Amino acid sequence: MNDNIVKKKLGIFGKIMNVIQECMGPVIPMIMAGGLIKVLVIILVAFNIISDNSDTCVILSAIGDAPYYFLPFEVAVTAAIYFKIPILLSIATVGIMFSPKFLELFASEVFFVGIPVINVTYSYSVLPVILLVWIMNLLYNWIKKIMQDSLFNFLGNTVVLLISSLLAILVIGPIGNLIAQAIRIFILQIQSMSQVSAEVFFAIIFPFLNMLGMQWPFILDAITHVGENGYESLIIISLLCVNISQGGACLASSFRIKDNKKKSECLGMGLTAIISGASEPATYSNFGYKRPMIAALIGSGVAGLYAGIIGIKAFSFVPPAFATVLIFMNSKYSINIIHAIITGFIALVVSFFVSYILGIEAQKKSN
Repeated sequence: MNDNIVKKKLGIFGKIMNVIQECMGPVIPMIMAGGLIKVLVIILVAFNIISDNSDTCVILSAIGDAPYYFLPFEVAVTAAIYFKIPILLSIATVGIMFSPKFLELFASEVFFVGIPVINVTYSYSVLPVILLVWIMNLLYNWIKKIMQDSLFNFLGNTVVLLISSLLAILVIGPIGNLIAQAIRIFILQIQSMSQVSAEVFFAIIFPFLNMLGMQWPFILDAITHVGENGYESLIIISLLCVNISQGGACLASSFRIKDNKKKSECLGMGLTAIISGASEPATYSNFGYKRPMIAALIGSGVAGLYAGIIGIKAFSFVPPAFATVLIFMNSKYSINIIHAIITGFIALVVSFFVSYILGIEAQKKSN
């Protein structure tokens, strides 16, 4: 089994998830880079190397925040590449939403030829940009088809820029923002019932979201939440539980499997998930062997229970694991990183021992 096959079975929804994945994939390393720089700032402040009020701290923080704040421009580039339209055209269209003069208008109600313009925050946004570039792709190809080449070379980009910018401001931006808000409301609704239940729920359900390709809306919400509020207290912590528990269960399988090749594969996949947070190979391996997946879900659920009771916060977005645990470090919440490490060890120990006790199926049926 692999995620591409699953997405094809999901039809149009799978295609949408695939588009988001293709557009966000190249951007994630930049988000991780910004997150690690923010972790560096936290360390420097914690050890009194720099003051949190110093110009040096402000400059370094700005460098770390830049990949988050300008996320729409980064996605505009990757989406333009995916949809095969001029990159600079997509950047220019997104740029109108960051124009200082445009933003100043929202000190009061704004109308365009009598049509109300909704005030939408576009910084840290992803879904509105992907939706916009998709519409631009349709518009660009349609105008190119109906215009003569000589006329298109002269006026094509002008027409696309004008129409796309107006659509972005009046229609696409508000719609994309509503979708993002709906996801945020869903998460807040679960959290409002019980933070503990929410943490356990996502810690258990996230491996299946990953396999179905449905994890991106929640990851995008977490990235946006970090950018806007400086921290996130649910999804990233759930991912910590999931990554380490999947790795722990896969690692235990390597001690039960007799085939040397499969033994070494499980060992490598397990250690990769535990150390770096790249848990997808371990997840598919556990799912194939069945019982290790049950063990991983038990481990992530127990770890999520502890994290939910304590209330852990993540201050940057990097795939959470032991190598990146410093994303849970913050001078104002000094004990937070200790609880994150304890959460990771709970996920590892419980998933490993439950997986070792349960064992594996006699024969793995598929990869």
